[in-house]
Amino acid sequence: RRSSDPRRAPARRALSPAAAMVSAADIIWITIAVALGVVVLALLVDLFRKVVIVEKGTTVVVERLGRFRCVLHEGLHFLAPFMDYPRAVTWRVTETYTDARHRQHVSIFQTRITRIDMREQVFDFANQEVITRDNVAITVHPILIFQLVDPVKVAYQTYDLPTAVTNLVQTSLRAIIGDMGLDDTLASREEINRSVHGKISRIALDWGMQINQVEVLEIFPTASIQAAMHKQLSAERLRRAAIVAAEGYREQVRTEAEGASQAAIALSTGEAAVMRLNAEGQAKTKELIADAEAQAVAALAEALREFEVEPTQYLVALRYLEAFLDVARKAAKRVMVFPYQASLNGALKQLALGDGADKSQ
Repeated sequence: RRSSDPRRAPARRALSPAAAMVSAADIIWITIAVALGVVVLALLVDLFRKVVIVEKGTTVVVERLGRFRCVLHEGLHFLAPFMDYPRAVTWRVTETYTDARHRQHVSIFQTRITRIDMREQVFDFANQEVITRDNVAITVHPILIFQLVDPVKVAYQTYDLPTAVTNLVQTSLRAIIGDMGLDDTLASREEINRSVHGKISRIALDWGMQINQVEVLEIFPTASIQAAMHKQLSAERLRRAAIVAAEGYREQVRTEAEGASQAAIALSTGEAAVMRLNAEGQAKTKELIADAEAQAVAALAEALREFEVEPTQYLVALRYLEAFLDVARKAAKRVMVFPYQASLNGALKQLALGDGADKSQ
């Protein structure tokens, strides 16, 4: 509400410039104090940030005013405020997993790090589509075991080291598997690993990375190729089963033939042994009969000596009569005609005379 006293208005107007001057000075001092406080706070914060603790197995690349200064290893280090800064390196973290249907899911996170890990690490790459020499598309899942050996090269030789290594491995795999057939690719993983390692190790070493090992974890042909491979495997198993069955039948026939041969040999050997024994028995029998006949002939000769008759003549005459007797028995009609032989008749006469003398005596 305006005052109605006209005497107070000039005094109030006289005090307004002084009050305004005091307020401006206070504002200036406050601004200066705030600025100094901000500078001191920034200096303190930067001082705290310049105290760097490097863990074992890691390194830090330090730059001073944009130029390389040094590499910090494990321990406590102090950097110059507003001048020294750690060099940031682009790095990529890849997370991959494969589901039950052999479908791979990849999650890639790209970040910038100031601490370079010098320990042995593993790069798990995404599945790579590769075409073999016989125009078969396959999917290859490689991994890379590496170790960073030169942090300066890691920081300055390439901008994105993981992407560069990924592209290098991909092109090497396509070049190597492109010169191989499907069967060779599936059976020659060790050769593929050695070839990829030989192609990329020298280039990666120029980037500060030492390649320790390259491994192809899995090789997935397409669904049609897998179906054809299953059919081929089934046919191969049937062929092997037929071969085994044929070999078994051949072995069976051969075994049966050998058994029959051995049986025939055993039978013939037994029959030969029986015949040999029979022959030996017959020979022994004939020897015994011959010995008995010899003894009989000797006895007969002893008996016929006093009649002055030869035993051979007597035996011949006896066999002659036995033959006639046998003919007379077997013939249906018998007509006996004795031939005239002086020796036979004389023998019979002498036998008759001998018989009569014996009777007279």
